[in-house]
Amino acid sequence: MKGQPCPPEEFPDLYDAIADAYDRLDDWIVREWGEKPRPERADFLERFWADRPDAVRSVLEVCCGTGLMLEQLALRGFEVTGLDRSAAMLDHARKRLGDEVPLLHAELPSIPVDRRFDAVISPGAAFNYLPGEDDLAATFRAVAEVLRPGGSFVFDILSRTMMDGHAGRSVWAADLGDLAFIWEFSNSPSGGYCDATYTQFLRHEAELEGPYTRTRELHRLYPLDPEMIRRVARDCGFTDPAVHDNYTPEPAHDATLYETWTFTRA
Repeated sequence: MKGQPCPPEEFPDLYDAIADAYDRLDDWIVREWGEKPRPERADFLERFWADRPDAVRSVLEVCCGTGLMLEQLALRGFEVTGLDRSAAMLDHARKRLGDEVPLLHAELPSIPVDRRFDAVISPGAAFNYLPGEDDLAATFRAVAEVLRPGGSFVFDILSRTMMDGHAGRSVWAADLGDLAFIWEFSNSPSGGYCDATYTQFLRHEAELEGPYTRTRELHRLYPLDPEMIRRVARDCGFTDPAVHDNYTPEPAHDATLYETWTFTRA
């Protein structure tokens, strides 16, 4: 990577540093870390919803980021709404989706809507950012409030196997020309969380020799115990728990990296 570094800029909100390059970072994660591409996740959702007793038309995505999944579902005819805590990410989602898609700037467990949806999804491991059972329960209760009876709740999380594996390989890096980044992973001594420090170098000019901006973010991720998820979901009014291996029909197993959870609102 050529060019001279500019003084670092401080970004007060998580994901502000990533927002401009998020879609390319997401492509890299799909290639290197085995995440399912967005179209394949949408395929799973369509198959799952096709088997529901009531048709799914309206979908809320919490922690929607730049709108990659919303775009896939909108192209398939679903009525979509997105929510995210990052204004910068929502700016990119607005450019992708246009003004006709409602986008809400809010942070979980707040879901400021006055309607109910047929389905709520969160397909980006967002719940791994919740530090404990109380936070998970508050989020699940908020989801239940905006989901119609019989509606579906689908989300994914990083498995313990995935988090332990990245701690085993503590540094990941890539140089994509005008974008380069380093992920540094470190597990807490107790194993209660994993710190992922993201350092990004991004050029905003088209010139190959132009300067780049260095930014850093700390992402603290928490492993979620499957039994805790089931217990919290049951207490919040969800039934029919199932956990799949990375958006496939196969049940999750010891080698699963991404757990895809599905529930029904009672």
